[in-house]
Amino acid sequence: MITIRRFRHCKRGVSNVIVVMMSLILVTIIVANVVLWSYQMNQVDWEKMQERIALINVEHVTYSPWFTAYNEFTIVTGSRVAGSFTSTKTLDEQYETFSETSDPYGLNISLPFLIDLITYSKSYMKALEIQIHYRTSDASEIWFLKAFNWTDGEYDDAGFNSTIGDTPSSEFKLYAIRIFSGWKNYVHDNSTMKLCFFDSGADAVQTVVNIDFVGIRALIDGTAFAFRNEGPVTCRIASI
Repeated sequence: MITIRRFRHCKRGVSNVIVVMMSLILVTIIVANVVLWSYQMNQVDWEKMQERIALINVEHVTYSPWFTAYNEFTIVTGSRVAGSFTSTKTLDEQYETFSETSDPYGLNISLPFLIDLITYSKSYMKALEIQIHYRTSDASEIWFLKAFNWTDGEYDDAGFNSTIGDTPSSEFKLYAIRIFSGWKNYVHDNSTMKLCFFDSGADAVQTVVNIDFVGIRALIDGTAFAFRNEGPVTCRIASI
């Protein structure tokens, strides 16, 4: 028979064992975390030691790259005959074709763009340039470009360096516009910009229009840095 005194002694013994076991578990967890943290720190240090970033070029930048349509054009008046907006991204005579419809005939299309405001902040922009490379089957009409004014909520050409339109040709030609005054009204804070391209007015001649290229770029005053990673591991430049 186990006496009460021996029972209490055994109980204390069990408690001590539990305390020791819990202590061992706690020590094991702490040691494991220390080892893991040490490994991670050593890994970071090792990666930093492997980094070899070379500055290979610095140049003054006056233009952003061309921003081209990110979606199919919206046809307000007229119809799409062939091709897609992807053919208007490069100057290569791969084009999208539109035709005037209804009698009298007319064409009006809306073109959507996204301006990279993360890389090219509005604070560095001085103006905008729009170019469209196109040809038409009727050279007697005048063609116009306008941009959507997010402040006024409508398409206009306020601040354009030229508002008289462009006389087309049966051969591809470039129609260029620059916006100096109030250009910020045409670029939404969400980076969206919209253009419309249309003829001077409906007439009795049905015109076919081929658009080879249309794009927008920013005139900027900035500096471009070119880096080369000469190390064996991937790295990221956090600051300059």
